[in-house]
Amino acid sequence: MLSPYDGMVVESVPDTDFRTLAASYNEGLRAAEMLQSTRVVQERLRTWARRIDVRREQLARIISVETGKPIRFARVEVEAALAVLESYCGCPSLQLQREWTSAQAAYSILNWCDPVLSTVREAATVLSSGRALVIKPSSRTPLASLALVAFWKEGDDLDALLCVAPSTDAIGMLRASLMTPRVTEVRFRGSRDVGMFISRACQEAAVPVTVFPDERLPLALYSLADVNAQCNAVLNLAFLQPLLSCAERVSCLYVHDYLADAVISTLLDKVSRLRVGDPLNDDTDIGPVIDDVAAALVSDQVEDALCSGAFLPGGQINVDGRQIQPSILDQVKPFMRVCVEDREGPLLPVIRFSDPSELPDTTYLTIHSHISAGTSERCDGSMPSRQSAH
Repeated sequence: MLSPYDGMVVESVPDTDFRTLAASYNEGLRAAEMLQSTRVVQERLRTWARRIDVRREQLARIISVETGKPIRFARVEVEAALAVLESYCGCPSLQLQREWTSAQAAYSILNWCDPVLSTVREAATVLSSGRALVIKPSSRTPLASLALVAFWKEGDDLDALLCVAPSTDAIGMLRASLMTPRVTEVRFRGSRDVGMFISRACQEAAVPVTVFPDERLPLALYSLADVNAQCNAVLNLAFLQPLLSCAERVSCLYVHDYLADAVISTLLDKVSRLRVGDPLNDDTDIGPVIDDVAAALVSDQVEDALCSGAFLPGGQINVDGRQIQPSILDQVKPFMRVCVEDREGPLLPVIRFSDPSELPDTTYLTIHSHISAGTSERCDGSMPSRQSAH
């Protein structure tokens, strides 16, 4: 495993093979068959939460080292994971009718975003129903999940209920799981395209699948009031989101023509002050992107947009290896790749509009002048009146 920041080797991780995966399922199912209720699982979840709480700084550092997320955002992620566990630990336990229903297992595939929160959320959801769980973390970020499963283990039968199986063979792992008879659900958190592939594979195998796609929504700004406060909110939503896998991420910013020049000028000033660098530094605002592929994708998307008529007010995108200076891209059109594809770098495309009919027909986010900076409210897709747009 290599650090996104400096490319140094962080740790070595075993690459799980099919035999190890099959053994993990067998052990997990045997442990699940012994459960008469979920009470002991909830007790273990409480113990797990206490161990995570004690090691929260260690986990935050692991997140930062393997994902490039700034350490202060990583701390927020650990706090969110503890809140998830607290909510599940407070639920009433369930009696399990094992005499007529065989124990089951779920297979969960995670992407690299928010590895601690995603692992905890999947474990709490599946284990609280009396099932075993095998998690395949992203091959780019397995360290946090492996650390969490180490905190879960106590040397008893319940250890086998939760297994983390890192692997570079994502398709082979999925196929092997679909051929395991008592795997009754596949769960996926990540990009929409990968989610569609997994859904098709599960449909062919007649295995239920639950997909939680990363959601990116356009952000619309059309109020004349307090441009500075609204730009602070845009900055927080577009560049400083501590949680990427559960928060609605901004795909692009729609700005009314009347406001566009003032908004872009203010945003450029604010973006220029963001500190790019070592994610373990408390002062860092923007860490490196996850890998070279992500850095190349951002460059390609910007080049595609510029060739199609977009404009970089800052001159050019500044890419130093995996560290990318946050940028504003003006004169973007909704059909451009930078708006419709997954984007993993600190880049905000701006789409100018002159009439409310040009706003997206689907759900989008808005920021109102009376909402404090850094918050947003979700719209149902209804259009603002022409008067409010001006």
